[in-house]
Amino acid sequence: MLHLDQLSQGAPRSTAVIGVDFGGTKIDVALASATGSILERLRLPTLAREGPDQALQRVAEVVRKLTAGAEEHGIAVVGHAAVCPGVVQDDRIQLAPNLPGWEDLAISRRLAQAFEVDSVPVWNDVRAGALAEALRGNLRGADPGLYLSLGTGIAAAITINGSVLAGAHHAAGEIGYVGIEMAPSSSTDRAPLEEVIGGKALGERASRLLGEDVDAEALFNRTDPEAQQILHHALGVLAAAVANFAVLIDPARVVVGGGMMASAAPLLAVLRAQLNRTVPFPPEVLAARFTEDASLHGAVTLALNAAERRPGPLRAALTH
Repeated sequence: MLHLDQLSQGAPRSTAVIGVDFGGTKIDVALASATGSILERLRLPTLAREGPDQALQRVAEVVRKLTAGAEEHGIAVVGHAAVCPGVVQDDRIQLAPNLPGWEDLAISRRLAQAFEVDSVPVWNDVRAGALAEALRGNLRGADPGLYLSLGTGIAAAITINGSVLAGAHHAAGEIGYVGIEMAPSSSTDRAPLEEVIGGKALGERASRLLGEDVDAEALFNRTDPEAQQILHHALGVLAAAVANFAVLIDPARVVVGGGMMASAAPLLAVLRAQLNRTVPFPPEVLAARFTEDASLHGAVTLALNAAERRPGPLRAALTH
């Protein structure tokens, strides 16, 4: 992480942007340079069940603090953006299972008012993470590209020529809802993909079958046959699903990110083997550049992208 003093040294007037990542339990706010390097970051609890008003107010206070600190170092904040889980359409949160009570919130307008700026673009967090990979990460130059986010839940995004496919209802890539066949020992014949490979569901299933508390990270690190059987089944289901996605869109590259990647090194090998075995033209498979803080880097990239598109002196300051 750079420091503000490093950015301002030798520059008559440096520029920066602010990105906000709203999560179900925490909110990250980052001040980033014109190249996307994070200069300063602050974290605060979401307190989602207390409603959006208190969260927006506290975020606005943090943004004012970061902006004032930047100004003291001769750095102008020229853009803002935010990301959140769920479906964001027409600047409103349409679906937010991890943020109860936030549905139908005019989040873009509310943030613009709170930050006292003209506009604040807001995207789905996974789509924003895919944008970061497409413009600054390991999907750069891959057309089309497929971004997989494996964390508490599971989602994907399709990148085309440096842009991210939104879909008619801004819900493209919600692959956690894809139905898959379950193992014969399961209590149901079919289940959504997220209930098999999502980190939360995987930990719950492993705990139930092993008779002890096990989270997804611990499961990946265990070598006993029972744990390996659970993991083998989950990875096989995921690999088969990704192979189907690859046949559908013919990606040049598949990039995998999200919280589970920190402990899931075997995942890439399983995906490569399945794709090489079943897909006519297998794509390259890589770990994401932004395996940690992908959503926050997505918010920063979205802010940079918006500032670069804005006409006038702000664009000139950011791009020169």
